[in-house]
Amino acid sequence: MDPISIHWDNNGSTDKAIVHKLPCKVEHSGSARVSDLFCTTSDDTASFRGRKLIGIKSSVPQGVFAGYNGIVLKKATTTTDTEEQTFSVTETFDSMTVWGWDAPVQPLKLDKLIGIQNALHST
Repeated sequence: MDPISIHWDNNGSTDKAIVHKLPCKVEHSGSARVSDLFCTTSDDTASFRGRKLIGIKSSVPQGVFAGYNGIVLKKATTTTDTEEQTFSVTETFDSMTVWGWDAPVQPLKLDKLIGIQNALHST
């Protein structure tokens, strides 16, 4: 696996992102006018290409796991011949909505995943 470098100027000026995890693959990797194309209701329902979606909001863990941040990365253009992949942080987020087709999905248990990761890396 190639080495990865992440550059983050964490001076508080990073924009806040609204993050959605859709149950499909969208063949687009850039910016989109999501607020014009993807509208949700107050009861956490939406539609995508005519199909009903039901969402559950999952928060980035706080408390015991304080210090973790949700980040949106953009791959930087490389000018060197190194195999290192470089990314920059473009936005941060505190929560994401996980969408399922026609039925609620299980909320992401980010705090459990972080707990497992911490246990593995502390030995």
